[in-house]
Amino acid sequence: MNISNSNAVASLPLNQIAFSVVDLRATERWWREGLGFLPAGGNRLIFRGSLTERIVGLPGAATNCWCMVGRNDWCQLEMFQYEQPIARLMPQDFAPNAIGYTRCGIWVADFDLALTQLSKLGTEPLSPPFGVEGQRRVCVRNPDGVFVELMEADPLPDENRLGRQDCPAAIRSVTMSTSDFEYSRDFVTTALGMQEQKVTLHDDEHESLWGLAGAECKRRVFGGPTLLLEVVEYVSPVGQPRESDWRINDQGILNICFGDSVGKDGVDRMFRKSTAAGAKSNSAPQHNPLAGCFYTNDKLGFSYEFMWARPFLGHRIFGFVPQDKKHYPSSDNQLVEYEAVSQRAPDDVFTMLEEQARIIGWAGLGRTRHFIRDTERGTKQDVVSAWGVHTEQIIDCEAPKQLRYRIIKGSPFVNYIGEVLVKPEGGGSRVVWRSRFRSRIPGLGALLRYVMKRKIKALLDGLVSRNDCDS
Repeated sequence: MNISNSNAVASLPLNQIAFSVVDLRATERWWREGLGFLPAGGNRLIFRGSLTERIVGLPGAATNCWCMVGRNDWCQLEMFQYEQPIARLMPQDFAPNAIGYTRCGIWVADFDLALTQLSKLGTEPLSPPFGVEGQRRVCVRNPDGVFVELMEADPLPDENRLGRQDCPAAIRSVTMSTSDFEYSRDFVTTALGMQEQKVTLHDDEHESLWGLAGAECKRRVFGGPTLLLEVVEYVSPVGQPRESDWRINDQGILNICFGDSVGKDGVDRMFRKSTAAGAKSNSAPQHNPLAGCFYTNDKLGFSYEFMWARPFLGHRIFGFVPQDKKHYPSSDNQLVEYEAVSQRAPDDVFTMLEEQARIIGWAGLGRTRHFIRDTERGTKQDVVSAWGVHTEQIIDCEAPKQLRYRIIKGSPFVNYIGEVLVKPEGGGSRVVWRSRFRSRIPGLGALLRYVMKRKIKALLDGLVSRNDCDS
């Protein structure tokens, strides 16, 4: 594929895909252990307060950001775990033709190894590989439900010889599913300055990869040189519209970003250019000595970021340089873990675990006031406890192996993620309960950890004794 750079009013290069995630640790592990992406640090203190509110357009916005890089230079995956407003889970019926940024494309150096590593993490392809050996593709879904296409043949072979040769994966494409193809095509060329590429990244045959065999689409590809934007309108089946209360930090791909790797001039130019083309920015460009950015939105609600970072220190601080994992700012700094062994088989133990109201009563954690069954965004329950009423939400349930949940409001915790694992052991089961969180009030982390350890111990000991007595 030959990418032309002859556009007289060239855009800044597309250099980032940003995600809103519910569990930074789980998502980062998936990209790193499954596909080989490299940690690149991040920020927690920067992304909160009035400046972040203005840029993002969310009142009270506070989030933690981790970054990862692949083979591409000046290109990153950016992952935000929002403390407030807390990210709503992706709808359970989210489909690849939903309006929004729905999938990304990743080249992998070893196709079979990538599938093996993802399988170890519990991720399997949505369909058998498409294409002959050397040209194979599959689609998987990451921990946040995003459709991720893995490509054995790099669609940008010239770029493959550049960048970090020790990294076995490269970010190659992001797909925008639009309700108005002509408008989106004109917007990305006129307002964003992107150049259309005379290439075919996908055709209708590829739709079977993500479960839409027989779909018919309009498609065009823009951008380069290292990352492509594919604009798609689903003619049949018609794309699912966004919900009326959609927010930019809902779980999934948050937006895409264009970056100037040297200074702010390109960002200021694109602010003037996009505004003149009708884009509505949340704020004017916000600059400091090392970096700057602004978010803008088209009339269909797609969000675009433009950013810059000063070479060396700016690139490092804002996540474009590989760094050890220890440079990730912690989203949680407290860990509680307890294990118990039951004589019951995993299926029986898991059935008891799903009866959350009874479990909470055994542990003395409080009492369930009521359940809310929400088929679109998972099961929720309100719990009355010593620290008031808090709301829990199941974020993943894989019977009889694991149950993951989070506390989404009304507690002394921030970024609380709970995980219950049930593992076969002999003729029975080993149950592991693990909770991670940060104290909402600084200095109380150790006390909360102590209290939670006692409660979880009581819960699992109660579960085991009841199971074993019943048997």
